[in-house]
Amino acid sequence: MTAIKYRTCIIGLTGIGAGNPQEPGMQGFGPEMPRSHARSYAFLPETQLVGVCDLKQDLVDDFVQAWSEDFPMVKGFTDYQQMLSECRPDILSVVTSDNRHADIVVHAAGTGIKGMFCEKPIATSLGDADRMITAIEQNGIVTNFNHTRRWIPHYRMVKQMVADGSIGKLGRIILHFGGPRAILFRNGTHMIDMICYLAGSDVDWVFAELDEGYENYWPYGGDGGRNPDLEPGCSGYIHFSNGVRAFYNGSKGLSPETGFHLIGTEGSIWVDDAGVALTTDGGTKRIPCEPRTISNASSAIREIIAGIELGAPVISPPREARKTLEIILGFLASQKRGNSRIDFPLDESAV
Repeated sequence: MTAIKYRTCIIGLTGIGAGNPQEPGMQGFGPEMPRSHARSYAFLPETQLVGVCDLKQDLVDDFVQAWSEDFPMVKGFTDYQQMLSECRPDILSVVTSDNRHADIVVHAAGTGIKGMFCEKPIATSLGDADRMITAIEQNGIVTNFNHTRRWIPHYRMVKQMVADGSIGKLGRIILHFGGPRAILFRNGTHMIDMICYLAGSDVDWVFAELDEGYENYWPYGGDGGRNPDLEPGCSGYIHFSNGVRAFYNGSKGLSPETGFHLIGTEGSIWVDDAGVALTTDGGTKRIPCEPRTISNASSAIREIIAGIELGAPVISPPREARKTLEIILGFLASQKRGNSRIDFPLDESAV
């Protein structure tokens, strides 16, 4: 049996934060593929959840009762600063609304924690993101942001295929993302992050057009993704420093399909959550994918532990998460400026 090494806490007990003890696991998989932060900590024998916090007392009470068998030591709080002071966790999950991340992360970074797993997007303004990054880096906190596809093996395989020249030189990435929840901050952040991961470069400039009805959308006006009507969909263009150009088609009115089309000088790759197809002069073939044996969240937490113990790098660090946020805000700025080109670095104060 693995000895418990790491005391953990969760701030935010709705949705992916809490889950429930009986959840079946990710779609198509068993309980070894937990979806929530709580279930992931229960799955990892090297961790023990000792504290949870939410602004709503009923959610705290419900969690402590429901999870008592898995986490007999867990204490509930409505004040996260009190929880951090009393529980002294090694690893903290921040699972609050997008616009609440910054103050929590900045405070927590100075309390002696070793690792942090924060939901995405990193924040809703670059000023908040930069405060977070400063606090994390100054205190040496190993931190992952939950851009989930970075832990899915076949997306990593596609990145390696591109690096190996399977389609020649990568030139274009086209993202298809539709349905009523094709909104920029809560869900689009996943897609933009994966575009950045596959492109492997910094961004020079962007331009965009938001969905109808959001022509004057600036700054962030959402509620953490609960109401998709408070966030826009978008059609956007990203020009990377290495010459890759990406088209982000993420509008609510489109058919609900999601996938990335990578086009190179000698072929193309289609990748979505179901798998990978490679097209070259020889035709199109499905590429066998490595089976998934552990969930995204569990992988992210184990990566944090490896970073704490061995100094190993994480795959979704704060500065990568900031890159995605800057693109989202660049899209909004482009709309506000008449769908014009926005050069990076983005100056929020000038928008």
